[in-house]
Amino acid sequence: MNSSKHNFNAIIQARMGSTRLPKKVLKKINGKPMLDYVINQTLSSKFIKNVIIATTLEKEDLEIVEYCKNNDLKYFRGSKNDLLDRYYRCAKKFKCNTIIRITSDCPMIDPEIIDNVIKKFLKNSNDYVSNNIEKINGNWENSTCNFPQGMTVEVSSFKTLEKAWKEAKKPSEREHVFPYVQFNPQLFNISNLKMKKDFSFIRCTVDKMNDLKFIRNLYDKLGTKKIIKIKNIIEIINKNPKLITINNKTKFDEGYTKSLELDKKSGFKK
Repeated sequence: MNSSKHNFNAIIQARMGSTRLPKKVLKKINGKPMLDYVINQTLSSKFIKNVIIATTLEKEDLEIVEYCKNNDLKYFRGSKNDLLDRYYRCAKKFKCNTIIRITSDCPMIDPEIIDNVIKKFLKNSNDYVSNNIEKINGNWENSTCNFPQGMTVEVSSFKTLEKAWKEAKKPSEREHVFPYVQFNPQLFNISNLKMKKDFSFIRCTVDKMNDLKFIRNLYDKLGTKKIIKIKNIIEIINKNPKLITINNKTKFDEGYTKSLELDKKSGFKK
């Protein structure tokens, strides 16, 4: 496993204009912005040395720009809805040859999971590896891969990202960065990482207010732990099983489902 030729940069997408929970990325958890937690967890990876915040050109996202300046963080401003374009131009600007995609609504992203996905990417010389796709009946499909929701990590070479940027046409492929790669396995060497036991009933991503309430409750019970691991979350849930009822009614991948509907309206077939 040779990691010396890779510069591992985590690109974290962040914007203030979430339709379901506006300004969520800077909502406070124990007095600190949620984005603080995402960055801290990500930088606890053994591989990642830099994070870059990829935000938009919208006026409201000047608040994220200011956050980055105040925290001495690299940032990039690009398209609001074409996330694939935003990621590509960001990666190109900062000369990233290996991209780790993290989303800003996952304040408990486990650095060990990040490292395990990266290790698989290196070991198998893959073009793309993730823990949110799974082969079902011979086809790659979106899946939690038994991880708690909010633990998604995607690792891609720049060459793979660039090919997707050039060729992806569907709205879902442009908005969610890597669907073109995931669903064209004949063009790419792709793989996944899956948990043995199913913990996908735990929802650690923040899309709605009840998600934020759940995360705040978890952090209250976790106390002074600086780095959160999946095992810490599972321990809390085992001791407080009613906690998951706070936000377990939200469907998995609601945003992506809406994008697929837009594909149909735009005249694309599945």
